[in-house]
Amino acid sequence: MRFALILALLGALLGSRALAQPPRPDAVELFLRSAQVEKANSDKARQYAYREYRVNQEIDKNGNESNRQTETWDVIGLEGDTYRKLILRNDQPLAPKEQKREDERLAQETARRKGQKGRKGLFSFSFSYGVRSLAPERTAALFDLEFKGTEEVDGRVAYVVEGMPKANAHPANANERENLNYRLKMWIDQEDCMRSRGEMEVIGEHSRMQKGSLIESSNARNETGVWLPKEFRFRFNLRILKMGTVRGDMRGTYSDYRKFRVDSEVVEGQN
Repeated sequence: MRFALILALLGALLGSRALAQPPRPDAVELFLRSAQVEKANSDKARQYAYREYRVNQEIDKNGNESNRQTETWDVIGLEGDTYRKLILRNDQPLAPKEQKREDERLAQETARRKGQKGRKGLFSFSFSYGVRSLAPERTAALFDLEFKGTEEVDGRVAYVVEGMPKANAHPANANERENLNYRLKMWIDQEDCMRSRGEMEVIGEHSRMQKGSLIESSNARNETGVWLPKEFRFRFNLRILKMGTVRGDMRGTYSDYRKFRVDSEVVEGQN
């Protein structure tokens, strides 16, 4: 009798704890809500100039790295839009000829943009790797999104959502077909509902890149609550006709954010 009473009390205690647990968020709703928040955040992010540091390395079939090259860019405000200005190559000032070309390119672009009224562009933190992001609704239609719990990213709690291509997915174009070769994983900040980290890994047989190629990115919240890119990494194993396989590792970091007025002409970076 006493043993049965103990079991009953234990069952009631465990049951009350289970009831106290918050409901698991719906992965699709969470993803779509995050996409809306990110769209609103982009209007604030576009008001920042920044510095980009990019490292490119080749990787041989044994995994050894070689031919390391770096570029440092100032992404500045120019006539209401952004402009990428190369300032260092391999951590050194540009050679005089290349510096002259960069100065001429900036002057030409300034003159061209002055002739375009009402131009309102957004900052682009993306880079080309042969696949474009899908609209949120298409991602939800083509991928099975699943909630995987919570993890910390830079000391902040984030929901983890993973997406696998649906077996019966019907891509509408070549870009969607390419995307269906990827496994998606995203970390969505619990408080702000912004994506703090993301991964895209090639798992399919029909991608331009071989299995295991991985794209990673992360964002960070600044002191005013705006989320801005922090870093990315692209480890690729790419098949190119007549050239065989090209392997590499591209890494970039974003820093030195400074706010500028959207209607300003030029905000020079610090060299």
